[in-house]
Amino acid sequence: MAASGTGSLVFIDDVTADRSSKMNSEVYRATHSAHIQPNATKLIGRRFTVQEGVEVRVARIFNTFGSRMHMNDGRVVSNFILQALQGEPLTVYGSGSQTRAFQYVSDLVNGLVALMNSNVSSPVNLGNPEEHTILEFAQMIKSLVVSRSHIQFLPEAQDDPQRRRPDIRKAKMLLGWEPVVPLEEGLNKTIQYFSKELEHQANNQYIPKPKAARMKKGRPRHN
Repeated sequence: MAASGTGSLVFIDDVTADRSSKMNSEVYRATHSAHIQPNATKLIGRRFTVQEGVEVRVARIFNTFGSRMHMNDGRVVSNFILQALQGEPLTVYGSGSQTRAFQYVSDLVNGLVALMNSNVSSPVNLGNPEEHTILEFAQMIKSLVVSRSHIQFLPEAQDDPQRRRPDIRKAKMLLGWEPVVPLEEGLNKTIQYFSKELEHQANNQYIPKPKAARMKKGRPRHN
């Protein structure tokens, strides 16, 4: 996807993690049909540069959360917070040993601004390298909400990536950017937002429910 600016354009490149990688760099071995995405992004970017005279930046965005995100979008953070606030079981697929790394939305915005203001035309990872297991996320959110919910373990998705951690050395070196919002601080802000939204929607007789984890080839997976 692309967002236009004044004489410049930024492409948001989708990231499909390699199960075998300890860190996901800008050059990665994609899984399934995702290998088409990086090449397509480069070709489209080159077309805009040559034919339209537009400067192109490519951001590879990793898991992001924060206020104003959809409460029932089926992602890990939104599902866990909604389940904890409503006293429902926090659903973990598999043992919960899969890892994810989440950045708060304000860090992502600052990263995108830094990228747009740079002269870096090659792909740049924007994410938080602080890695936690899915089970740790569930326990942390349950504790922050002070919820009586229990953790429910469900069958693991066959193609659920075991590790997803961005390598942001390029962003740090070329953009002077790295995430600054601590995970717990970002989660508390998001929990407060969800809590207010639930109260507002309850007054309007609408109660959102967590969706099942996102499906990949008919199987749930953590995102």
